[in-house]
Amino acid sequence: MSEDFFGFDEDDEQSGRYLRRRSKWRWLGVLIVILALLLAGLLTYGGVRALHAAKEDAPHAGHSWVVSGEFLTSTNDLQTKTFNGVYQGNLPKDTNVSYQRFDGGVNDPIDVKPGQQVQFRGTQTGAQDDDFPKNVDALMAVDDGVLKVVKTDDPGSLKPVTDDSVSAEKRNGWLMIAGAILVFLAGIAGAVYAGRRTRREEIEA
Repeated sequence: MSEDFFGFDEDDEQSGRYLRRRSKWRWLGVLIVILALLLAGLLTYGGVRALHAAKEDAPHAGHSWVVSGEFLTSTNDLQTKTFNGVYQGNLPKDTNVSYQRFDGGVNDPIDVKPGQQVQFRGTQTGAQDDDFPKNVDALMAVDDGVLKVVKTDDPGSLKPVTDDSVSAEKRNGWLMIAGAILVFLAGIAGAVYAGRRTRREEIEA
């Protein structure tokens, strides 16, 4: 029975080898584009987040403090059906603290003194006491003439907001966005190169 009956011959086998040989740079080109898009997307996301953080921190530059707090209990969240932790800590021994009232999100705003012990609401949410860290750092800043808790996080993770820190966030954000553009352009260049190699191999084969 002839090889034609089974639908292939020696030329078909050679053609198959030829097609498999051609596909190398085709797939490499696709892979380069996918990797470039993924990396550019991650860099863009990080850059936008950094710029957004800089925008949020800018009003607090020069008049913010970090206070350590110890967990006391939990209380209903003001916006959701979850709970926030209530913490106790001492205000900084900075005379500027006493120039405005303190609103810890637990009781009504009060007049305070430097170093005074206060209670404040954490920004983390949970369903029960065990969901909350026993110790936190709280970033406090003056907002509309009132000293408030901006956010709470793990001990040692927060620093007072300064003009330099805001500038650094902006710089990092724009650097990541610029990096995303460069990665995207490099991906396009890589895809073009892969396309040329594909055509060259097809012509030479």
